[in-house]
Amino acid sequence: MSAGIDWKLLVGVRERQKTVAMGAVARDRAAAEQSRAELQQAQAWQQQQVQNKAAHWQATAGALTDGQCSVAQLRHAGAWSAALDARIVEASRLAAQAGHAHALRESTLDASRRKLRAASAEVEKAQQMQQRSRGERQRLQEQRLDEATEEATSQAWAARRSA
Repeated sequence: MSAGIDWKLLVGVRERQKTVAMGAVARDRAAAEQSRAELQQAQAWQQQQVQNKAAHWQATAGALTDGQCSVAQLRHAGAWSAALDARIVEASRLAAQAGHAHALRESTLDASRRKLRAASAEVEKAQQMQQRSRGERQRLQEQRLDEATEEATSQAWAARRSA
C-alpha cells in the first residue's frame, strides 16, 4: 500500500498543526472579544453624547418655557450644542472605526476556525490512513502465516506419503 510513509510521524505532525491552529483560534477569539467590548464601549459613548445633546436642549427648552433664558444664555446654548455636535461626530467616527476593527477580528477568527477544521480533518485522515496501513500489514502477516502453515502442512503430508 504505502510502505514508505511513516504514519505515526505524519499523525504527530498533523496533531501539532492542529494544536497550533487551536492556539490561533483561542488567540483570535480573545482578540474578537476585546474588539467587541471596545465596539460596545464606543457605541455607548456615542449614545451618551446624543443623550447629552437631547438633555441640553430639553433643559434649554424648559428655561425658555419658564421665561428664564436670556439671549446670551440662548447663544451659549447654541455654542454648547455645536460642541456637543462635534462630540457626536467624533463618537460616531470612533464607533465606526471600532466596528471596522471588530469586523476584521471576526473575519480573522473565522479564518482561524476554518484552518482548525482543516487541520482536524487532516489529523483524522492521517489516523485513518495509519489504521488502514496497520490493517493491511496485519492482513499480510496473517496471509504469510497462513501460507507458511499451509506449506508446512503440505510438506508434512508429502513426507508421510513418501515414508
